[in-house]
Amino acid sequence: MKNIFKKGTYVGVLFLSLAGIISCEKDFTDIGSGVISNNEFSTGEVVLEVEITQNNITSVRADNISLSILETYWLGVYNKPYAKKIEAGFVSQLSLPSNLVTSEAAVVDTTTVYNLDKVILKIPYTSVFVSKDADGKSIFRLDSILGNPAIPTALEVYRNGTFINVLDPVDPSKENSFSSDFVYQEEELLSNAGFTFKPNAALDTVFYFDRIDRSASVNSTTSIQDTLKISNATSLPGPFLAVPLDLDEMKRLFWDKFEDPDFSSSEEFQTYFKGIIVKVNGADGALVPIDLAGTPTPSIDFFYAKTILKGSDVIENTTSTYSFPLSNARSSTYSMSPGTMSVPNENFIVQGTAGTSATVRILGVNLEELENNNPLDPILEYKDKDANNDGFLDLEELASLKDESNQEGLLVNDALLTFNVNKAASPDADLLPQKLLIYKNIQNNAAVTPTHIEDSYTEFASFGGDLLLDEEGAPERYNFKITDYISNLLDGTGDDFPTLELKVFNNITDLPVNGSGVLDLNVKTYNWNPRSVLLLNGDNATNGVEKAQLKISYTEKK
Repeated sequence: MKNIFKKGTYVGVLFLSLAGIISCEKDFTDIGSGVISNNEFSTGEVVLEVEITQNNITSVRADNISLSILETYWLGVYNKPYAKKIEAGFVSQLSLPSNLVTSEAAVVDTTTVYNLDKVILKIPYTSVFVSKDADGKSIFRLDSILGNPAIPTALEVYRNGTFINVLDPVDPSKENSFSSDFVYQEEELLSNAGFTFKPNAALDTVFYFDRIDRSASVNSTTSIQDTLKISNATSLPGPFLAVPLDLDEMKRLFWDKFEDPDFSSSEEFQTYFKGIIVKVNGADGALVPIDLAGTPTPSIDFFYAKTILKGSDVIENTTSTYSFPLSNARSSTYSMSPGTMSVPNENFIVQGTAGTSATVRILGVNLEELENNNPLDPILEYKDKDANNDGFLDLEELASLKDESNQEGLLVNDALLTFNVNKAASPDADLLPQKLLIYKNIQNNAAVTPTHIEDSYTEFASFGGDLLLDEEGAPERYNFKITDYISNLLDGTGDDFPTLELKVFNNITDLPVNGSGVLDLNVKTYNWNPRSVLLLNGDNATNGVEKAQLKISYTEKK
C-alpha cells in the first residue's frame, strides 16, 4: 500500500515547463486546475487551518566574535504600536594606535609642547549617496532609519569594566558569545552629561568644535573654530555622529598615560581599557543604522596641537589627531520594554531583535467547514481517518491515508503557507520586515533544534517569505512555498511532525548555507533586524479568507 499524498514526480516535466512562466510569488489557486487535464487525473485544493502562538524573545546573540560579516548595528530608540520599545546601543573594544607621543626632549634651544583640545567618539551612519546639489555638495540619505529623527535621543558613553573574551573562559577551545541583554559593568562616564542627538543626513556631514589658537602664544586662551569631516569608501564626505567626550576624564585615562606600561602593547592596553559602552534612553525617537565595520572606521579621536617654542616665541604650531579605532570584539545591546498598545485579538506580531516570534501549528483540514463549503470534495472520502475525533485531518492522519487499490491516489503539487498583514495597523510597507523566515523546531529529547525547512534550500528561488504588496503598493501578505516539506511528511519520507516557527529574517545569517557556501541546517540565533509586523492569525470567524492558512494543491488519480 502506498501513501496517497506524494509530491507529483510524474508531472515534474510539466512543472519544469511552467517554472519559467509562473512567478514564484503567485498564489497557486489557479495553478492546480491547469496542471493535469485528461481523463486519468483530476485536480483540487484543500485548506489546512493553523494555530498561532506568539512567543516572547528574551535575548538574541548579538556579538561579532564568530561572525566577521556582522556589520549591522543600531543606535537609538524606537517605539512602535503593538511592538516592544527598543533602546539600542553597543559595546566595543578599542585598538591601540602606534607612535603615541605627548612630550619630546628639548632640541638645542627649542621646547615642544603638546596640548589636548578635544576628544570625540566618531560613529559613521549607514548612508546612501543620493546626488549633489547645485553647489556640488553631496546629498545623503540615512539608510533604513526607523521612527522619528526629530525627537532627541539621550546618549551616554561609559568605560566598560567587563573584559570581552573572544574565547570561552570555561572552555578556551570554543569561541565566546554575548547575548543582547548581557549586563556590562559601567565604570566612568566618558561623555558629557545631558548629551542628545538627532540624526540628520544633511547636517551631520561636518562637526564644528572649538580649539585654542596657539599660533601666537602657547598660553593663548583665544578660541578658534575647527571642523571635522570624514570620507566614506567612495571618498565622499558621509554623515556621522560626533559625541564629545569629557576632556578631563579622557586626559586622565588616556592622554596623561600614553607613555605608561598600560599603553606599551595591545595586550596591555586591552587589559587596562576594556572598551566602551554606548547606551541610549528615551520614551521615543528613532533607530539609525550605524556602520562599525566599514569605511571610515569608527573611533575615539584626540585632537591636539603641537607647538614648538624658542624661548617664549612660537616658531611652529601644527594640529593633529590620535585615533583609537573601535574594532576587535563588539556586541549590540537591546533594552526592550513592553509595547504601549496590546496586540489585538486574532492578531499576532513578529518583531526582530529581542522582540517576538510565533509558533505555527498546522491543525489540519477542518472537516465540518469543508463539508459545509464543498460537500463533494474528495478529501471528505477520508473523514473516517480522523483518529482522535477532533474534527481535523491533521498532517499525521493525512500521512496515514492509503489507496485501497494499491495505486497512487493524490499527489501534492504545491503547498503554500500564507500570513496576511493587518493592513489597518501596518499601512507603510517601508516600516515592515521585507522578509520573514519560517523554520521547524525539531524536538531532541528535552532540547529543541531550530532547523531550516527543506524548501529553503531545495527550492530556494520559490521558497518565499518576502513581503508582497497589493496593486496600490500597500503591504498585503507573506507566502511560503513549502511543497517539499509537506510532501516529505505526507509520503513517509519524514516521520517527524514538528511545529514551525516564524521570525523576522536577517540577511546572510538566516540563509541555509554558511559563509563558505556549505549547507548548514541550523537556524542561527543572531537577530539584528528591529522591524515588526502585525499579522492575522488562523481564526476563521474573525479573519475569514485572510486568516493564516496552508493551502495544498493536489492531483488525484481516478
